[in-house]
Amino acid sequence: MNTTDLNKLLLETFPELAGQFEEYTSWQDGMETGCFLTYEDLLLPLARQALDEHDEAFLDRLGAFIERLMTSGDALAVNVATVGLIEGLKAYGNTLIRAFLGPVSLEEFDTLVY
Repeated sequence: MNTTDLNKLLLETFPELAGQFEEYTSWQDGMETGCFLTYEDLLLPLARQALDEHDEAFLDRLGAFIERLMTSGDALAVNVATVGLIEGLKAYGNTLIRAFLGPVSLEEFDTLVY
C-alpha cells in the first residue's frame, strides 16, 4: 500500500470524514497527503469522542479498521496503525478501546510502552 491507498481506505471506512479530509488535504497534496498525520489529525479526535461517548458502533469500526491495517502484511499500513493510531489511543488513556481491538492490535496496545 501507499499513502493514497491508505487515505482511500480511511475514507471508505469512515465516510463521515470526507469533508474534513478534503479541507485538511486541499492545501497539501490531496490524496497523497501523508497518512500518519492525516490519521492522527482526523481519525483520532473522532476516536476520542467515541470513547468518551461509549459509541460502540464507531468503536467496532475503528477496531476492525486498525486490525485490518495491523494484519495487512504491509509495512506502511502496520506502521501507520501503530504510530498513527495505537500510540495515540494508548496516550489518551481510555482503556475502553481494549474491548474493540482485534488480537494483533490488542497485543501491540498492551505491549506498547508510552
